[in-house]
Amino acid sequence: MTPDAPPALANARDLADAAAGLRRGVLFRADAPAEGDGVPEGLEPWPPATVIDLRGAQEKGRPHGLARTSTIIDLEVLDEANLTGDAAHQTLTSLEALYAHMTEGAAARALTRATRELAVADAPVLFHCSVGKDRTGVLAALVLSLVGVARERIVADYCATGPHMEAVIARMMRGVPAEFAQAALGSVPPEVFEAPAHAIEAVLDRWEEAGGAQRWYLDHGGDPETLAALTARLMAA
Repeated sequence: MTPDAPPALANARDLADAAAGLRRGVLFRADAPAEGDGVPEGLEPWPPATVIDLRGAQEKGRPHGLARTSTIIDLEVLDEANLTGDAAHQTLTSLEALYAHMTEGAAARALTRATRELAVADAPVLFHCSVGKDRTGVLAALVLSLVGVARERIVADYCATGPHMEAVIARMMRGVPAEFAQAALGSVPPEVFEAPAHAIEAVLDRWEEAGGAQRWYLDHGGDPETLAALTARLMAA
């Protein structure tokens, strides 16, 4: 980025990048947009018609960075999990534990609702959390699993975030004094700033144990009509 260029999303891509046979320009995944961002490279058309914001209430600035151009749908996945006590502590020490919480209870139902929006909301649809790795990564893995993308491609899509993490962190810490940024980054385990294959593989294993991603989805409030709509929207003819 040149000194005069507007800021840009650091971890944005078309979900179709994950595998051959997916339709481009329909579903986008990213870190959190900010007001004044430039047009992200490779995402067309832009801006998205609909944005699904997976962040919790305390993470959000107001207004949303795309509020002037897009319909914003708030689905606060981890807030739905109502993490307290030991569960909250585990989320800070293990990505596998964090992701496990997203496959259960209220958080799982929030992912199901997000999947429906991805299937039927006006496209293109952008879905994002703060970093574009954890909540976004699990939702991306679910969508790709539901339409039959191979496991290795789903894992590769998740891991593709890894090289962008330094830029994501720098973007999140813009304007934060160095000493506060250092303290904040030092308070969480290093794995939080990585995208290790084992983390998303554990989620895929849980879905397989539940009878497959489609069975899990239907058991957590999904419906066959949405599955059909999602497949028709995302799979290229």
